[in-house]
Amino acid sequence: MQTMDYKKQLGKNIAALLLFVALMLPTAVQFVHMFEGHEHIACTEQTTHIHKSEVKCEICHFHLASFNYDIDQYPELLLPSIPVKIEANFASLQFHSFKITNTQLRAPPTLS
Repeated sequence: MQTMDYKKQLGKNIAALLLFVALMLPTAVQFVHMFEGHEHIACTEQTTHIHKSEVKCEICHFHLASFNYDIDQYPELLLPSIPVKIEANFASLQFHSFKITNTQLRAPPTLS
């Protein structure tokens, strides 16, 4: 019995680990890529000039999620429907299954 529980717990732990790795892999790749091949060259020129930006890798400018949502694209969010009249129906709250009868709920005591 314990080996079955152990195998079930081991399976859950492996599934949780795989899910964690799958969710954290893009973050880890971007973190490693950020420090990979990074060199800093200090500019010592005294004149006014513009540096040319060389993009060697396009993944640095790739965003995984866009948080720019236009609410105009969703007209149902702009005008909420407000109910004019609310009818309260309390008929369903009555208990119809309990009937008032004269039958006893318990049998009489056998030892008296």
